Amino acid sequence: VLSNPTVRGQLIFRDDVRAATGSPGGLILSGPLALQQFAPGGTLVPFSRGSVQSGLVQVGGDGAQIFSNLSAAIRTQSYYTHAEYDLTPSLTVFAEGSLALARNHYNQVQQFNLVGFNGFTIYSGNAFLNPAVQQILTNTNTPAFAMGRVNFDFGDPANATANARTTDIKAGFRYSGGKALEVEGYFSRGRNRTNIRTDNNIILERLYAAVDAVRNPATNAIVCRATLTNPGLYPGCIPINLFGVGAPSREAISYVEGSAAFQTVFKQDVADFTIRSQPFATWAGDVSLAAGGQYRRIRLDQTSDDIATSINDATGLRGFPAAYQNQRGGYLLTNVSPVSGGYHLWEVFGEAAVPLARNLPFFDKLDLNAAVRYTKYSTSGGVTTWKAGLVWQPIEDVRLRGTVSQDIRAPNVPELFAGTVQNTGSVVENGVTVPIIQVTRGNAALKPERAKTYTAGIVVVPRAVPGLTMSVDYYQIDLKGVISSLTPQITLDQCLAGAASLCTNILRNSAGQITRIESPTLNLNRLKTAGIDFEVGYRPSSPILGGRMAVRAVASYLEEQRQDISGGTSIDRAGEVGLTANPHWSATANINWASGPFELFAQERFISAGTYDVTRIQPTTIENNRVRPVFYTDATMSFRVEKSFRLFFTVNNIFDRDPPLAPNGVLSTFTPTNPALYDVVGRQFTAGVDVSF
Repeated sequence: VLSNPTVRGQLIFRDDVRAATGSPGGLILSGPLALQQFAPGGTLVPFSRGSVQSGLVQVGGDGAQIFSNLSAAIRTQSYYTHAEYDLTPSLTVFAEGSLALARNHYNQVQQFNLVGFNGFTIYSGNAFLNPAVQQILTNTNTPAFAMGRVNFDFGDPANATANARTTDIKAGFRYSGGKALEVEGYFSRGRNRTNIRTDNNIILERLYAAVDAVRNPATNAIVCRATLTNPGLYPGCIPINLFGVGAPSREAISYVEGSAAFQTVFKQDVADFTIRSQPFATWAGDVSLAAGGQYRRIRLDQTSDDIATSINDATGLRGFPAAYQNQRGGYLLTNVSPVSGGYHLWEVFGEAAVPLARNLPFFDKLDLNAAVRYTKYSTSGGVTTWKAGLVWQPIEDVRLRGTVSQDIRAPNVPELFAGTVQNTGSVVENGVTVPIIQVTRGNAALKPERAKTYTAGIVVVPRAVPGLTMSVDYYQIDLKGVISSLTPQITLDQCLAGAASLCTNILRNSAGQITRIESPTLNLNRLKTAGIDFEVGYRPSSPILGGRMAVRAVASYLEEQRQDISGGTSIDRAGEVGLTANPHWSATANINWASGPFELFAQERFISAGTYDVTRIQPTTIENNRVRPVFYTDATMSFRVEKSFRLFFTVNNIFDRDPPLAPNGVLSTFTPTNPALYDVVGRQFTAGVDVSF
């Protein structure tokens, strides 16, 4: 997706989009040699600008294509054990433990330095310049030129590896005294430790020190200029030759790259106690009551390496980008700040299920259920939530149900205390793509989300068609103080729409160009969502083709997904499938057939057509705002060798349907579709064995 250079404010989708301000061997973009690029050996050749030029990008030509991951590689292991012992016929004690291991590996982005963002300033006299190029600079009295480069010849792109280890132990008891009294309590302790390392990550001050290469007047050796002007400040600096593909030495690349590393440790202790009882009955049936309490203590500790937390003062460096000057974070990617924080809470609750009527005309059943909960957070104080519901079955075939509730969701530890993370990105302002530094962080001042939820539905189980069940449910949720973070583009758009509070998160240089956008976790103003869920199931009592069959279909219609931001506009994103994942319609239908040890399962998934960006109007501000519908077909076949041993084979996306074009981001953040909604892997095969003991 890029800005149309011929129609102001219009977005267009194009294939073969490339960087326009950098090339693999180095592209000159200022001075008498502008639009010349370095070929192997350091000579200059013309740069082809392609058919369309739009800010940082162009269509076709000699610019480099910068790829990003659609899906990450992941390996997981999980282990679980449970033991219990009956002290008496009524009292049982138990203990359990679990261990989960996960390793996630993914490429982040190829290292790049693009003019207008983090490009290079090459000064006349650079020791690696071809003599013919240097002569032109001398003859034209050109002190320096701007150069952009996509560093494919640095080797593997920056890539991240995350290793996570999660443990949980629990011990407790259960007491059962029949209907009169049931008691359960437990204590659990959980711990998650995650180590993330980003390899092949540019160290900013080292890179710009190494690029400014000169000859030592005393020895005529090529050295980093900073080692002459500021001796000892950049020890071990190895000058780097960037003029032409293959020019950088392995030693210089090793000097300018490093591994950013940080560790996150999450701890949680929980003590829980619950009492259940059916102390009495009305003429309509037993009344069920429950009460209990819980205490939770949660803590997050995050550590990071010294370079990630350093300040880029760039002492003694020429050509260091202003966007990074005096900013925290010495790497190009994944600069994570250390943080420590936690909170605790305690809560008490009560629940009741009361039958109101049985076996009366038009009141075959009538049940009331209600619950109330008080929670006190050490960070945000106390809050009361409640829920009330009614189930009315006028006749045996039909059941009506409805609920109303006041709910909350308190901010979790990462949302409250997550440290600063700094990465590269881009936004579109006034039709021009602008590179930025994006900063995300937690927010200790967050308050709980508060929601009022209404549901109403009907369930039909017709006796005339045994095995058939149908239901329709309407829901409406009005959520205030939504806990979320905004993308840089939405932050900019809402600021321009009047949300002055968001404008403070946008930093500009002296020329008025955006250089940095902060995306902290916020309490946004309001989110209202409404829709309808449908479900049909059929399980015939008689064999079909000699086996047992079950059919089920589930569909959802999203009527409204409206977000308000303080001071900004109200946007209903229902039906938007490009920037967000809110299709109007989604559905799944499956059929299961089994005979003896053999079982077949087939499933069809559907995502309706939608709008790429609901804030844009076709064709005024976007060339094509429609995203096509998608169907996926899956199937599983299994064979049970014996009761505890089953073989299975699964194929997802059997017909290898490609995702629709719904591009997001530019260059380093680019994905050609919406991975939050569509299948980006294609046809997948899974074969396995289920063994139970």
